[in-house]
Amino acid sequence: MRILIVTNLYPNARLPAFGTFVAEHAAALQRAGAEVDVVATAGIPAQQAVLRKYLSLTLRTLAAAVMARIRRRTPSVVEAHVAYPTALLAWMAARIVGARLVIYCHGSDVTGDGADGVPRLVARSRFHYRLARGVFRAADLLVANSGFIHDQLISRFRVDPQRVVVMSPGINYRLFSDRRSAASRDGVLFVGRLARGKGVHELIEAVRRLATGTGLRFVGDGPERAALEQAAEAAGIRAEFCGALPPTRVAELMGQAAVVAMPSVYPEALGLVALEAMAAGALVVASSAGGIGESVINGETGWSVPAGDIDALASALGEALTMSADPDATARSAIKRGADRMARSHDVDAIAGRVLDLYASLGPPLRG
Repeated sequence: MRILIVTNLYPNARLPAFGTFVAEHAAALQRAGAEVDVVATAGIPAQQAVLRKYLSLTLRTLAAAVMARIRRRTPSVVEAHVAYPTALLAWMAARIVGARLVIYCHGSDVTGDGADGVPRLVARSRFHYRLARGVFRAADLLVANSGFIHDQLISRFRVDPQRVVVMSPGINYRLFSDRRSAASRDGVLFVGRLARGKGVHELIEAVRRLATGTGLRFVGDGPERAALEQAAEAAGIRAEFCGALPPTRVAELMGQAAVVAMPSVYPEALGLVALEAMAAGALVVASSAGGIGESVINGETGWSVPAGDIDALASALGEALTMSADPDATARSAIKRGADRMARSHDVDAIAGRVLDLYASLGPPLRG
C-alpha cells in the first residue's frame, strides 16, 4: 500500500520537536510494510508565517500528486494531518490521484482554540467553518485521536459517526521505556509549548507552594518563556529552561524525572506527553482538561486535577514527589504498572498495523 501524507506538522533540523508524532506515525507505517511519501511544511512553526507556509505546502502537495500520477506511482490513501486547512490540500491531492482521503484530527483543528487561546480559522469564520464541513464530508474516514475529539467532530461539524474512528496517533514506546533510569529520580519536568493555555504559570505557582526546593525543568519554547524565567526567579524556584529538544533527549529527561506535569488549562485532545512519560517510568500529574483524562486516570495511571486549580495541582505534585522518593510505596508500584499498560496500548507500531487493516477495509482507490 502506498500512502501520501500531507502535514503542516513535521520535525526538521530547525524544529526537532515539531510534529514528532506524525513522523513516528509515518515511520511505523513503513515498518508495517507501507510505502510512505510525506509532504510537510519546512521549518515554519504553526503560529508563524501562515500564508507563506500554506502557499508553499499547497504548491508542493499539488506537485507531488501530479508527479505521482505521471509516474504511475499513485497512492491508495492520502492522509491529512491536521484536519483544517491541511485537509483541503490533501483532498485536492486525493482527487488528482484518485485515492481515498483520510483526515486525522489532533486537537485545536477541531476544538477551535489553540494553546494560546487564539481561535483557529474554523472558529473565526463562517466561510472556513462551512469549507471545513465540506471537506470532512468528502473524506472516506476521519480519525479522532481521542473520544473527546470524536465527540467534538460530531457535535461541532455534524460528521456522520459511521465515518469517524477513535485511534491514538501512538507513541514510540520502546524509545521512552528503554531510557528508564535505574538511579533515583528527581524533580518535576514539563514538556510542551510555553504558552498560557498549557498551564505553565500555574505550574510555577504550584511548585512554589511546595516549599521543598523542588527542581523544575521546562523542555520546549514559546511566547511565555521570558515571563516564566522571571516568575521562577521571583519565586526562588530552581528552574531550568532547555528549549526544544529532539525526542531522544526528551526521553532521557523523562527517564530521570520523578514527576512529569501536564497542567493544561485549555482542553488537550489526548496528551501524548503524558503517555510518553508513563512509558519512561515517571509519575504523571495532569489536568483533566479535554481528552487527557482518558489516559491519566486518577489513582490508576497518575494524578488528575481540575484544570486551573493550583491548590489541587500543588497537592498532587507533593503526593507524587513523596511517593516517588519512597522505595517501598506499593501505591506507586500499582500506578506505574497501570501507567505502563496504558502506554503500551498506545504503541505506535501496534497502531500502524491497525491503520493498514482499516485502510484495506475502505476498498480500492477511486482512480479517475
